[in-house]
Amino acid sequence: MNQEAISQIPVNQEQFNELTEMVKQLLRERQQNAEPEDPFISTRIPITDLAVYPELIEALPSIEDDFFRTPLSEEERKEAIHSCPRSSSMNYQPPPLNDSAPAA
Repeated sequence: MNQEAISQIPVNQEQFNELTEMVKQLLRERQQNAEPEDPFISTRIPITDLAVYPELIEALPSIEDDFFRTPLSEEERKEAIHSCPRSSSMNYQPPPLNDSAPAA
């Protein structure tokens, strides 16, 4: 806006003061109603259920299986765990201690 346009706007001092006071009051109300932010509270993304296309189910019927569950039975699981060799034969040599470190 140039200077001429600004001088053409009729400004009533009473109206200006009223509007200023109303804005201040609204800001005060907003500050009072504001909840304090807690840094230890975080919002989570809502859980989303995905629907599978019927064509995809026809092409891959196993897609509906719960693949997060273990496919092994209890016996197969125990056998798999116990078939692994123990790590007791490992020879661990920790690095040398720093002489300048204080003793605890």
